Amino acid sequence: MSRIVKKGAGPGEFDTPHSIAMDSRGRLFVGDRGNNRIQIFDQEGRFLDQWKQFGRPSGVFIDKNDTIYVADSQSNATQNPGFKRGVRIGNAKDGKVTALIPFVEPEPDKNNNAGMEGVTADASGNVYVGETTTQTLKKYVRNTGTR
Repeated sequence: MSRIVKKGAGPGEFDTPHSIAMDSRGRLFVGDRGNNRIQIFDQEGRFLDQWKQFGRPSGVFIDKNDTIYVADSQSNATQNPGFKRGVRIGNAKDGKVTALIPFVEPEPDKNNNAGMEGVTADASGNVYVGETTTQTLKKYVRNTGTR
């Protein structure tokens, strides 16, 4: 692939590209945090689409079933209003968001501008998140709905 980096807000332009993942079709998903979006490219670097429904992406992971996990460490009332920090889980095929693991602010009165950064998941659907504010790694166990 040739270089596809250019600062800006248009298709194929970036402002703080933060994370890259690939789906089962070989499409590249780039967390373009400064532009509050994920941009999708083919492997030749051609722009295919952009998704804004996943917030301000810091970390992106796509599993073998094309479930996409997007860590959003910076959304708040001033940066990306209407979105909350956390991990959004969805479908990498159509972009539908199906769940949110919310970030719990350890010091709500303090203006922290960080949270969940890195994200991955295991084969059972448990989600692992690196949090910069708390300096921790957390595991979120998948709720299967069975007893």
